[in-house]
Amino acid sequence: MVAPQDNKTNSEKGRGALMACLGSFAIYFINVLVGKANISYGLNLPHLGNVPEFLLLSLASILLIAAALKDEAAEK
Repeated sequence: MVAPQDNKTNSEKGRGALMACLGSFAIYFINVLVGKANISYGLNLPHLGNVPEFLLLSLASILLIAAALKDEAAEK
């Protein structure tokens, strides 16, 4: 049985991409909530349109995949 390595350099691989993914998804989620508040309460708050919202969610997805691949490569 192989003992797991507790190397700090291995645990930090992909952390930047994961934090960027979390940030971009948080912006996307806040934008969705602002859009819902605009519709529900008749507010006129500024929010992103359809295309920027799609691009932001795509960026979050790509960064999540990049973080997973970096973490997988660090384990090998």
